[in-house]
Amino acid sequence: MKRRTEQLYQALLRDKLNPISIRLRRTFSDWVEAKGLPRIEAGVPRAEHTAGEIRLTVRQSRDCGSYTLEEPSGAGSLRTRVVYAEAMNGVTAWAIVTVDQLGETEVQPYAPGFVPAYLRTAHVTDGRTHLPDSAWVVSEDEVDHLTGEVLDPQRRVPIIVVSPDERGREESREHADYLATAIAGTAVVAFLADRRTQDRFNRALGNQLEVYGGGIRTYYGPLNPADPRTPFLHPVTGGPTLRSQGRAVLDRIADRVIGETARRALPEDVQRMRSAVYRVLSGRAEPSELVQAAHSPPPTVDPAREELRRKLLAVTVQPAAAEPAPAERPEPERAVNGKPARAENPPAAAPAATPDLAELVDAVADTVVTKLKGEIEAAMDLAIGTRESEILTRIRALDDRLAVVYRMLTELRGTDPPEARHAEELERLRTENELLWEEYGEADAIARKQAARIRWLERRLAEAGQQVHGVTGEDVFEPEGMREMLDHARKSLTHVVIGDTDEAAARLDLDYPEQRRTWAAKAWDALCALEDFARARSSGEFAGGFYDWCANGPAGRRTISTRMIAMRESRTVVTRAKFSEPRTFRVPESVAPGGQVMMEAHIKLRPVGYPAPRIYFYDDSGGATGRVYVGYIGDHLPNTRTN
Repeated sequence: MKRRTEQLYQALLRDKLNPISIRLRRTFSDWVEAKGLPRIEAGVPRAEHTAGEIRLTVRQSRDCGSYTLEEPSGAGSLRTRVVYAEAMNGVTAWAIVTVDQLGETEVQPYAPGFVPAYLRTAHVTDGRTHLPDSAWVVSEDEVDHLTGEVLDPQRRVPIIVVSPDERGREESREHADYLATAIAGTAVVAFLADRRTQDRFNRALGNQLEVYGGGIRTYYGPLNPADPRTPFLHPVTGGPTLRSQGRAVLDRIADRVIGETARRALPEDVQRMRSAVYRVLSGRAEPSELVQAAHSPPPTVDPAREELRRKLLAVTVQPAAAEPAPAERPEPERAVNGKPARAENPPAAAPAATPDLAELVDAVADTVVTKLKGEIEAAMDLAIGTRESEILTRIRALDDRLAVVYRMLTELRGTDPPEARHAEELERLRTENELLWEEYGEADAIARKQAARIRWLERRLAEAGQQVHGVTGEDVFEPEGMREMLDHARKSLTHVVIGDTDEAAARLDLDYPEQRRTWAAKAWDALCALEDFARARSSGEFAGGFYDWCANGPAGRRTISTRMIAMRESRTVVTRAKFSEPRTFRVPESVAPGGQVMMEAHIKLRPVGYPAPRIYFYDDSGGATGRVYVGYIGDHLPNTRTN
């Protein structure tokens, strides 16, 4: 039993989709309405509501606001508070969610119930880390993205990685979902989709930080692989413990993570703005003070940094004063009795020359190279020590591959002349490639028909509870290309809205004619899967996301392989305009204010290689419209590898 007042939960939610007050008010109202309280009204600056012993206090203005909910718990009470500020003058909007314990209470600290719903409304972050509303299912080709997040030196939030258990993969996935709901807003929960993904992730981090066999490891930030304490700073819970103790272990992991993040200091800019929010809402300050608080105060001199600068300058060789020209040198005094004469009035010592900026830079650089070289090399050795063998192994493997490529090039160059010899071979390979694509298209069409028949039989068996004989199943649409597929989709799909992507899709038909039927068929299957998913989710029959639908949805559903699905882009793509703008597409204003939204989720019509067509979509099936919006169907959009 807790016997003192303390903060149990704290989440910092940065949100670039303005305004945030609309979505905060809607999701928070849904939560408190289930407790018997009325919904929060927009434009009402002050309001108080009660339902039994539960009390809600609302303070809001155009630029900021706060909601405070107090409800009894044991011999004390819990206070859930949301403080937010809209975006202004280049400062991203944010919301702070806290849960405080007042008095004596017995409660397991969890995320307030509205937080996952709010996280679903936009790309919400803490620092540079995206905070998902559910467990992030990591496929093999997303391991590099996850590893980059774990090793990010600026990461504030913990990342909990759940490995698959060969004895019960579904149970491991349930563990990830439970943790994601419990700690929403304070950490990221990543579920490694399969054994191959797990092995690749472990190779990337090294054997001291691995997780496997249904185990769960929490990677607190920041993570320093060179620190010998690192394995102990990022605790792991083994699969056998989870299998034997179940939910109790998950609660301990959630309690540890939430407790750690609740004690974490907020960034200075947010602390200053939060104080200004309270003053504005109480009438003691004007909204303009929010703008002033958003900007950092004048920098102060750090004594430690100043001392370091002074010592560095002290060991730096100062440039000598310029020697006077020969004509300007004074005539030396003649010796008297073998001893040098002493001038009656010796010239005053010339002041030390003050080096200009360029000379000082050169001097400091020379000092670093000559006097600090040993320290720098020692630091580099320390940084690389724990992974040196792995790096050497990769270098040797790369060297072997380059040697093979070199031998192949040597053989090709040995032909004299090469043009005549290889022209016939190239034509033969081109013809074989076209035949293989035709055979693949035919095999794919047969497989699609069989899959459609299996789905039809599954639905009938589920409905009738008996075998069905002599049926052919549903008709399968066989598009000749993207143009025909788009026309048919717009006419027949009611829960999938396709945007202005005809030109990009048609270009696939023109640029890759031998593959147009295959890609059009795959695109049609993907849109049908989105249609069934959106219809089920908007009606309340299914509560998960599109990845969950394809991985664990009901029998008889139309799905695609989960290896084709990526629900997120890398942080570089999201944060850099040259990559994010090509992925921003039009949607109704009821979906996103301003009528545009960046679409991260995409379907890979060809997972690897080049070309690599993609379908980008935005899921609002659980929102106001109940539909999925497809913004783009076409060749791969620019990213860090293509640019």
